[in-house]
Amino acid sequence: MAKELWDAYDREGNRLGFDLVRGEPVPEGAYHLVVEVLAVTHDGQVLVTQRHPDKAWGGYWEYTGGSVVKGETPVEGALWELREETGIAVPPEDQHPVYVDTWPETAGMGAGSSIYHSFVAFFDPAEQSIRLQEGETVDYKLLPYGAFKQFLLEDRFVDVVRRRFLDCQAGFDRIITAHFN
Repeated sequence: MAKELWDAYDREGNRLGFDLVRGEPVPEGAYHLVVEVLAVTHDGQVLVTQRHPDKAWGGYWEYTGGSVVKGETPVEGALWELREETGIAVPPEDQHPVYVDTWPETAGMGAGSSIYHSFVAFFDPAEQSIRLQEGETVDYKLLPYGAFKQFLLEDRFVDVVRRRFLDCQAGFDRIITAHFN
């Protein structure tokens, strides 16, 4: 099986000119890009998925995310991760950036230091069926946004995903509120 390659970046998001390999140590001062996508239906329900029991944080809930592979932009990576993990395909214009932030080594996720690009993507569940990725996710829920924010606080939600959401909740609230007004 081919190794997954990532572009190496500095803390400010400039390419460093060498590759990182998934599962291998990330050199000091190097980062890779990670995307997270909060998928929201046109009637305001948030899609959360349950991680496969064999993965880090197995059995816990989260929203879609993953590493951006070599040569991809954050937007392309977010579109790919959403389609791969959930079966949902959205055009780039239905994906709204929330924040970009650096995070040190993410405990328990094995990703090294990362630059997170977070998006909200709106989709119509009547036009697409949710399809879980084998080996990645085992269940899903659609929750009204308010109920999602309560569910996020429970111990069964991935802690680092929760913390990033809570740190930037005002941005998520702004985008979701604007979409429905």
